[in-house]
Amino acid sequence: MRMTLPVRWCAMLLAVGAAAAPAPTPATNHTAPDAEAEGRAAIEQWVATRRILSRETQEWRVAREVLDGRAELLAREVDTIEKQIAQTTNEIGELDVKLAEARAQRERLVAATAGLDESIAALERRVRALLPRVPAPLRERVEPLSQRIPAEGAASPASLAERFQNVIGVLNEMQKFAREIQVTSEVRDFGDGGRVEVTVLYVGLAQAYFVNPAGTVAGVGRPGPNGWSWERDDALARAVQEAIAVYRNERPAVYVRLPVVMDD
Repeated sequence: MRMTLPVRWCAMLLAVGAAAAPAPTPATNHTAPDAEAEGRAAIEQWVATRRILSRETQEWRVAREVLDGRAELLAREVDTIEKQIAQTTNEIGELDVKLAEARAQRERLVAATAGLDESIAALERRVRALLPRVPAPLRERVEPLSQRIPAEGAASPASLAERFQNVIGVLNEMQKFAREIQVTSEVRDFGDGGRVEVTVLYVGLAQAYFVNPAGTVAGVGRPGPNGWSWERDDALARAVQEAIAVYRNERPAVYVRLPVVMDD
């Protein structure tokens, strides 16, 4: 490294050199000690300055290495951030595509739901029309579901899936009852002020026969648009008792003749 010394130091060094040279005459000897002292002082200052410069140079190198390290670290962070930005941009593009697909699917579902609304409303209407034809034992069985079916024109808080489940549940119970023979105990009121406990034999949803335990009261029941109607016919008592006994395995199976009332 090239150094530039102050003018005063240069003069002092020259003075030291002059003092070291042989004096031409004895008259100049009295200046030698002063020049030598000044030269030493100049050299000491020069050496101190060199040390300071060396220390500052070393510190500068260390600081430069630290700055270079920080710059490299920042460069890596910038590169990482740029990669993350690119990845995020790609993900946003993919999300936009998925969002567009979801919106299209939602529109299709909304269109399909509109058709389902009409379908479930029609099914609920038909089930409501069938409920009066349901006999008392079956009505009690489907009541938890039938109560959830909204009245005509009324809004339902249930979802479409729940409304379909309610309708299907009622229809399944009705279909099951229609394929079986059921025997239940009920109380019949024939309008003369007397209530009679009878055993009722339901032949599906089409016909029913009843008889009291004493065999003195009997008759036939059938469904109608306003509910089941019951007609007393005591002459059927023995036949109905025999049919119920066969059903309960209380006697061997035999053919039992019972009247069937058909709609006109």
